[in-house]
Amino acid sequence: IVAYGATVRLLPEVSVLMLRNRNVRNGMYEQTVMGEGANENIAILGGTWEESRHRRLGYGKSGMFDEGRSMYGVSTCMLFSNVKTLLLKDLTFRHTAGFSVQIGNARDIVIQDIVFDDCFADGIHVNGNTENIAVRNLSGHVGDDLIALNMYDWLRSSINYGPAKNVFCEDIHSAPDSKAKAMRLQPGIFRYRDGTLVDCSLENMYFHRLSGIYEYKLYFQSPPYVPGEKPEGEGAGSADNLFFEDVEIISNRERYPLDNCEETGYFGMFLMNSLIGYVSLENIRYIKPEGDSPRNFLVAIGPMSWRRMRDGANTEVFDPYISGYVDTLEMKDIFINGEHITDVDKIVKIIEFNDVNKDGFSSGKGTVNNMFLNGEKVK
Repeated sequence: IVAYGATVRLLPEVSVLMLRNRNVRNGMYEQTVMGEGANENIAILGGTWEESRHRRLGYGKSGMFDEGRSMYGVSTCMLFSNVKTLLLKDLTFRHTAGFSVQIGNARDIVIQDIVFDDCFADGIHVNGNTENIAVRNLSGHVGDDLIALNMYDWLRSSINYGPAKNVFCEDIHSAPDSKAKAMRLQPGIFRYRDGTLVDCSLENMYFHRLSGIYEYKLYFQSPPYVPGEKPEGEGAGSADNLFFEDVEIISNRERYPLDNCEETGYFGMFLMNSLIGYVSLENIRYIKPEGDSPRNFLVAIGPMSWRRMRDGANTEVFDPYISGYVDTLEMKDIFINGEHITDVDKIVKIIEFNDVNKDGFSSGKGTVNNMFLNGEKVK
């Protein structure tokens, strides 16, 4: 599809997605094989792809696979699942109520020169069983994650579960006034209905030249639940070889009012609570505004907890029972407000909970086995 100069707009009453490939395979109930019957060699070049929306409508209200919502986890403008060799280039997405693009069970993907104009959910939402993805030059306004690499995901926002390998992201810039300034990397354990467990892992990820993103979410998160009930999902998954280079990040935690809680009130711009092998942070420019909370750190390893009322119930937003670790964290050329940091205590916080919700199910802890700063091993 070559659409330079064109605007393609979804009519207001349409509740299904705008565009998808033909041979989508639903991997929610059983594992799918990448490439079995796949659609190949798809390219969309240019155009403005627009929905007639003014806000995020929610799952099951827009971006559905069909009117009957036969694929429960689809919520997007464009869906590409069970595809090989996909190119999206020079596209503008406008007013998308769900994800702008949802991808899973796919390989050999190039997404380049994409602008989000007042969109209301995730920009690029990548689900499991994917490999070889290059994303370059993304910018604009979104209502949630600019990029979400959700190999594990909630049932309502994925139809593909499994590992991801070989992801390259470069020149990713969230607009200063974007509603959300986040990127999610979410491995996790998914259980199929026959009891089969799969580690929805992340392996070989390189992120280069990023700005305007204030929160990198490298932790397992279930949907909000009432303490005492079993959360959705089976727990943290694995990740390895994650590289972040040339990143500007501003201290920000407006979404989580945790300052008044002595035990849970710590936050990391890189918040890690998965089973992670190697992470490298190089040339990270951390900006802490005047009056910023001393509980904000560049890196936090361990669980989070935030209780709030939701639908009349006192729910837990995060998963304080989850323990995570980083085997090796290597940091080089870390700056806070222009100061070259040589003291690791200024930038790293290890979090440990002791039954923080008083439910016998909220005692997660973080661990780092090996930590290096500017080539020197530190504690």
